[in-house]
Amino acid sequence: MSPEEINKLPILEQFNLRVVLKVSKIVKVEQHPEGPMLYILSLDCGDEEPRQIVSSIVPYYKPEELLNHNIILVYNLKPANFRGVRSNGMLLAASQAGDEEHETCEVLFADDIPVGTILEPEGYEVPADVDTFCYVKADKFFSLPLYTKDGFVEIEGKKLVGDGKNIIAHTYVNGEVG
Repeated sequence: MSPEEINKLPILEQFNLRVVLKVSKIVKVEQHPEGPMLYILSLDCGDEEPRQIVSSIVPYYKPEELLNHNIILVYNLKPANFRGVRSNGMLLAASQAGDEEHETCEVLFADDIPVGTILEPEGYEVPADVDTFCYVKADKFFSLPLYTKDGFVEIEGKKLVGDGKNIIAHTYVNGEVG
């Protein structure tokens, strides 16, 4: 199916055909040498090699609050450089509804879901060709809005699930996810 054909589908279908969310374990946390607000995180995604992402969560978390926890990784987000360091994905975090200034952040932990698990909206199957998905650009990812509702992470009214478990926000139970 072409990108143009996918764009014509409902949001849930687009999400299912474009986005790979994978449970990943944080195995190393470093302060970015050129970015006081940035961490460089090394992740175990269940792949042969660890994956590196850069995240602007320094104001919200100490390294020991992140280390050895499972997070949700936008696995196929197009890589980007942050002050000279390549980021191969993005972690998901919830924020307070209407937080335009990005002053709130709750990393969505998934410690009860095995590393490597791919998440999908409830009622959807992981596509068989998920390993061949193209990169999704950040602007396209953000056009497929994830949010929290009563603590559950949802898209278009469907809860995000992996290994039969829901993804839960504990602080920002009604807000945006990105």
